[in-house]
Amino acid sequence: MIVDFNSLNKNSRVWVFQSINSLEQHTIEIIKEKLNLFLNEWKSHQNDFRSSFEIRYNTFIIIAADESNIVSGCSIDSLVNFIRDLENSYSLQLLDKLHVKYIEDENIQTMHLNEFKVFCKNLELNQNLIVFNNLVKNISELENNWEVDIKNSWHKRFLS
Repeated sequence: MIVDFNSLNKNSRVWVFQSINSLEQHTIEIIKEKLNLFLNEWKSHQNDFRSSFEIRYNTFIIIAADESNIVSGCSIDSLVNFIRDLENSYSLQLLDKLHVKYIEDENIQTMHLNEFKVFCKNLELNQNLIVFNNLVKNISELENNWEVDIKNSWHKRFLS
């Protein structure tokens, strides 16, 4: 059952899917329609649960689920299959974990992980770099640890 994103508990589980390329507005509208349909029917062990989504920066599809009723493995599989269908239908890359997104000069940049490692080695030790930590687990982490300085994220291991 789809609800307003902000009405979900801060412990609600989140999944962040990033598009390698910026999504065009007409594609975003189609994805929103499809997400509404999917989330309204999304169940865990035949039980409804509250869920929602946001699309941020024309790049990130963020899906949240209230886990008062635990979201089952089969439900998560159906979510991943749904995302895979979006990829295939609209020539997107949403499941690729080998690209990093960060903010440079107020713009979101995308870099392959191998290039990003080299990029990080050339950063000054005191230089700030905002990265997107897509490994956040819940809405609270999304709010506090998603857009974060590299020194406070798992990406810090690439710094010299």
